[in-house]
Amino acid sequence: MFIHAGNKRIISDKKIVGIFNVETLRLSEDNKKFLYDIGPEDKTIFIDRGNNFFPGNVRSYTVIKRAGLDFEFIWRKEND
Repeated sequence: MFIHAGNKRIISDKKIVGIFNVETLRLSEDNKKFLYDIGPEDKTIFIDRGNNFFPGNVRSYTVIKRAGLDFEFIWRKEND
């Protein structure tokens, strides 16, 4: 299956190893390496098996919901 990441980008679900919310990544100094090429409209970062980073303008929850991904996900809220 292919996932529409926004920004006219389609990624194979077999290659994706992580889908991350940009707002959450911005909360930590350790995550700056993921945010070097992120624009103000980008809401999600995709990481593939080759450690390539792709920004997307669709929220991470929306991507996961639309794709019907059947993996076990870990959702974390502040201070959990």
